[in-house]
Amino acid sequence: MLVQIKNMLPSQVKSVLISIKHNTYGLWQKKRLFYRMQLKHGELVERAKKKEKLKVVFLAVHKSVWKVDTVFQRMLQDPLFEPEILVCPYIPYGEERMYEDMNVTYNYFLAKGYPVKKSKLDDETWIDLKDLCPDIVFFTNPHKVTFNKYYECAYNTYLSCYVPYYYMATNHAGGDVSVLNTNFFMSVWRLYWASDYTNQLNKKVSASKGVNGCSLGYPAAERLLPVIGSQNSEAWKVQAKDKKRIIFAPHHSIEHTKSALSTFLLFGESIKDLAIKSREEIQWSFKPHPILKSKLYLHPDWGKGKTDEYYDFWKSSDFTQIDEGEYEELFLSSDAIVHDCSSFIVEYAFTGKPCLYLINHNELKGLLNDFGEGVMEIYDQAKSIKDIEDFVGEVVRGTAPPNKIKSAYFDSYVDKYYRLKQPSERIIEDIKKSLGVLSGN
Repeated sequence: MLVQIKNMLPSQVKSVLISIKHNTYGLWQKKRLFYRMQLKHGELVERAKKKEKLKVVFLAVHKSVWKVDTVFQRMLQDPLFEPEILVCPYIPYGEERMYEDMNVTYNYFLAKGYPVKKSKLDDETWIDLKDLCPDIVFFTNPHKVTFNKYYECAYNTYLSCYVPYYYMATNHAGGDVSVLNTNFFMSVWRLYWASDYTNQLNKKVSASKGVNGCSLGYPAAERLLPVIGSQNSEAWKVQAKDKKRIIFAPHHSIEHTKSALSTFLLFGESIKDLAIKSREEIQWSFKPHPILKSKLYLHPDWGKGKTDEYYDFWKSSDFTQIDEGEYEELFLSSDAIVHDCSSFIVEYAFTGKPCLYLINHNELKGLLNDFGEGVMEIYDQAKSIKDIEDFVGEVVRGTAPPNKIKSAYFDSYVDKYYRLKQPSERIIEDIKKSLGVLSGN
């Protein structure tokens, strides 16, 4: 009977009822989940206080979105913590890509000498998180891109922390509510936002009112300040003569939607041609988003063969290279960047070097939030290959202005979060305070 009544209702009435359900019952569910997790966290905190050493397991999926390296290193040096990395499977694009990503990520941490485990054992079984006995679990991705045992089961069971894997300067990942008012954010113990803008937004739209979050800066950016980092030329292939070094960093959002940032389908081939044409003057680094390749494999105009050929060009040409891991030294030793990524809007700004943002059909309408708008002031923008060529020409001639001459907004951000104390240090302090093992404000 109820179903029949629902079917008889006009579509406009149905939409209103769905909206009411979402805004009332859905919100009530989120609040209920948050308060339940707060009680559980209280019990887990009391249990952790009794321990002399705390096991912290970092759940890593891709090496390219490992943005907590400085936090991990500080924990290695702190007698209170015993940090370890568990490499988890990335499952959206099938088993072949899953195993490839796991092996690449595992070998990356192994080469750094970090304590690391693969989630899949030699006997073909998967590690249960409980076997590692974590007191705290650090997430590096807020989305369900892996098995439930390394996602929902984990944040529902342990004290969990999260540092966003991108700077959140755009709204491309969705609306404020859909991004920040999720079960994941309701359940996480401590959320560490990169800016006060995101922290205040979270307080405004989240059912938790942002109680479990704070803004402490972005730990991945610590090494991007020129006064802290080095100008390491070893990040680049050796060339026969001095050349300008330019990074091309395309985003993965190649879908023709209102939230897409990517310009790869517009400019990808043209920038490759530009790299060939400028080979005597410029050395190029191709720094793609980690899931761009998987999306190109599935694109009707690209596919695996064309994509592999494109990637191989950047990898094998003597005047180009492909960079898919850490990029701090790459950024610091570059001369400029050409990109359409979200997080890099802010991250490359730390270098003080010329930067060009690529614009697609959306022209960034409604995609930059207030924080992103402030930082974007330092950028040149390109809507055509001619715009790109003009910018590259200025870099070669040395006439492209460094972004620091017009960065008052960005300078104030750096002063707040990086001058006196680093974000990773603040995060460690916050964890200790939240556990009651460190006093202070």
